[in-house]
Amino acid sequence: MLKYLSFFIFQMLFIEAAFAEIIIRGKVFKHQNNEPIKNVNVYTNSKRGTSTNNKGEFVFQIMQADSVLIFEHIGFNKFSQKIDQNERNISVYLKPKIIILSELNVLGQNEKGVFNEFETKNMMNNIAVKDASFRTYEDIGDILMNEESVLINESSRGEKTISIRGARQEEMAFMYDGVPINNEGRKSLDLSLFYAGGLEEVEVVKGNHESALGSSGTINFVPSVFYANSFSFFQRFGTYNTGNYNSSASIGNKYLFLQAGGGKAESSQFYKNADNPDIFRQSSSIFINSGLKIFSNIELKISHLNNERKFEDYYLSESAGSSYKINTLKIETNKGRYGNLDLYISDQIINGDEIISGNKLSLIDHKILNGFKYRKKLNKGYIIFNGDRSYINADWKTNADNINLRREKFSFSTAIGISQKKTHKGFQIKDFTLSLNSNNVVDKNNSESNLLENLKWQDSGANFFFSAWDRLDNAIVYLYANLGSNFRIPGIYERYAYAFRPSIFNNNSLLIESKLMKEFGLKINSLVKQNAPNFTSSISYFNYSYKNKIKTIQYSGSSLQFPLNDGDASISGIDIKTEVFTIKKILGFRSIYSVYDYSDQLSFSMQPLSILRNNILFKLGSFQAKITLKKEGRRVLSTINSLGELENNYLSDYQAIDAHISYVFSIGDYKANVAIFGQNLNDKSQVLKGISIFDKRVFISVGFQWR
Repeated sequence: MLKYLSFFIFQMLFIEAAFAEIIIRGKVFKHQNNEPIKNVNVYTNSKRGTSTNNKGEFVFQIMQADSVLIFEHIGFNKFSQKIDQNERNISVYLKPKIIILSELNVLGQNEKGVFNEFETKNMMNNIAVKDASFRTYEDIGDILMNEESVLINESSRGEKTISIRGARQEEMAFMYDGVPINNEGRKSLDLSLFYAGGLEEVEVVKGNHESALGSSGTINFVPSVFYANSFSFFQRFGTYNTGNYNSSASIGNKYLFLQAGGGKAESSQFYKNADNPDIFRQSSSIFINSGLKIFSNIELKISHLNNERKFEDYYLSESAGSSYKINTLKIETNKGRYGNLDLYISDQIINGDEIISGNKLSLIDHKILNGFKYRKKLNKGYIIFNGDRSYINADWKTNADNINLRREKFSFSTAIGISQKKTHKGFQIKDFTLSLNSNNVVDKNNSESNLLENLKWQDSGANFFFSAWDRLDNAIVYLYANLGSNFRIPGIYERYAYAFRPSIFNNNSLLIESKLMKEFGLKINSLVKQNAPNFTSSISYFNYSYKNKIKTIQYSGSSLQFPLNDGDASISGIDIKTEVFTIKKILGFRSIYSVYDYSDQLSFSMQPLSILRNNILFKLGSFQAKITLKKEGRRVLSTINSLGELENNYLSDYQAIDAHISYVFSIGDYKANVAIFGQNLNDKSQVLKGISIFDKRVFISVGFQWR
């Protein structure tokens, strides 16, 4: 008995010694220059581990049974060393490795969105709207106006539409998590209906690309996908009786999550020289995002979005209300050698009622969309198939007539690409891509109205994309080009507005618009170092040539417009984006500049000659500050008076200065913030239809987050 007891005690002592915990401390440096490396994965042969902090330091407990420490980082060679239990403080030096194609993709990859900096042959920007500093803005339209060289047109009713590179709003493509959003019904998408709540970021892509062939620009709203528990609340208030709040909460684990939230907003507007406001706006939003990871390579996403807004003008006795509902089911699969397949179905409804200039309009646009995207890597290339079918019912009631039009649209595109890995120093061709696409559209009038006749359209296009790159000692250089020819079928609202054109244009007809696109660009991204400044820079030249260009003419003294083919027209321009940051990003400068040359500026209604956004940024710990200079060149709009005479109306240059400061209090997983935003501080206000716009405003926001 004593023998077995002794053996048992010996075994227990051995196990205790084997599993006793030992604290290891250390620091990881870059070979040759001794710079500390952050975010290095440090783990043992038993897979226990941690990662280095901003100073390259790490500390964690290992077991007596652990024998090897492993150090791993994407930009450096993997390193292993035996554990010396007598040495509790160690220093490790990692050697940089040659970054091959797949790892460059990781550096440029946006984990949340659908676009990749080193795959997209376009100027692009990812705006992290989830950041608390963006909560001082009213809506997505305000954010884009301050962060990008895009044109945001705001109507007297508060509707905000976007234009990129001189494009009509109908030439824009909009997506929600990569799924197309209805932009073919009554009017272009109203950005004032979209808020930062429930979104992770907004992707902005300029020009023609594989996911939106023929477009002049794309906006992709990326919903928040957070497989964990979280809660947030933000409150904003300011001048002109402005106030809004929004909140959200999520529950989840690594396999499942559910997020829900919403908010409300109110604001008012003054007529020039008025003592009291006559214009009032209200809006509300509700969103639900959910996700389920069925297996390691299949993810199911379900999202619901319901945004509403109301507008009342007591001075003109005008009112308008609209709502936008989007319900989407999306399945994303990654089958490795079998390729990646995305399937989606989306139900989208736009409701609206308005009384403008004595005209009443009640509308319902209902769109059902289903589609797929398949991508498969080949030995030295890839192949992509995209297809979607949509059904749009436009049921409108007006003073003049009622219409019920059903539009069926089928779109299909295929792309074949040849690509190669980075194998040696110097410039190498990255890939060639040839893309072919076709669209079939059928309009069927289901009402007794003869305003819109039954029509069928069919168009096709071809696009070519090219890229090359090089990796220098401290930067990645990326060259790209895209060429394409596409067609645009008039939207339902364009057909409707055209039916009410003045009689002097009765001999004309609204034709398909064709566009030949050319773009050449350069991107330079520095490799981020711990103790060195970093920068990114992009420059792009583009040229768009139109045939049967569709332009807009507005009735004098009214917001009503009608489209018209304006023959041949062209626009060319240069986009430049530069970001420079000092060590640790304490001080930074961002400049986004676009300049345009028109064959005839009248063919591009309300488009400026140039757009500039300059930002000076300062960050010290939890404190952030930003000063923004916004400039837009002269614009022109064609109007027609009661005598049928065309007039050209010019809007002078616009320049404004904004300032933003914020502070974040952090305790563990909890964050609280306060921010102040001053808009148009130089007070260069203008008047649009008697309404004071671009006037000075100040907003304060406070918020709380837990995640």
